[in-house]
Amino acid sequence: MQARLVATLGIALLVAGPAGAQLTLPDRLALPDSLTNPDTAPLPQPPPEPERWEPDSTTARAITGQVSFTPERITFGSRASLALEPAGEAADFMVDGQRVSATFYKVTVPGNPVLLRGSRLCGNGRPVRLIAVWTPRPIGERAPATGRAFAAFSSQAIPKSADEGELCGTFYYERQQAPAAAQGSRRGR
Repeated sequence: MQARLVATLGIALLVAGPAGAQLTLPDRLALPDSLTNPDTAPLPQPPPEPERWEPDSTTARAITGQVSFTPERITFGSRASLALEPAGEAADFMVDGQRVSATFYKVTVPGNPVLLRGSRLCGNGRPVRLIAVWTPRPIGERAPATGRAFAAFSSQAIPKSADEGELCGTFYYERQQAPAAAQGSRRGR
């Protein structure tokens, strides 16, 4: 049976001639150039390099330790982490009586991981649902834009200040720089 089908198909192709044997795809089924010509395919973007933050406040040293941060994840000194997704920005977020530009991140799976010495970001077992990240104003001899800070909230709504909402804690850091870079002063918060 198969032999007869193959023979019939072969005869049909011979009768049709070389031009009839070629298959063409209609335009709507044509493959995109990026699939047929790999030289024109866009290269995927590499994930962002994480920022490394050294604790610059008593609270950050005691609870979180060193932090690694990308817009997709925050990882603490205990290696516990929270997955993040952008949730918005506020140009006038109030912190310690000053307006700062903050970026908010929703914690994709709310949680309250165990950090250094059994500490947690939120007390009373509340899960972290939102964090605000900003660059604090420099103090002392610190170079501008080397500080980093974040506030953890158990509420889902974006607050107007670090004192609003269900604040869990505020933590201050200094972004790690090349070893030759000067170190700034430490905060005693």
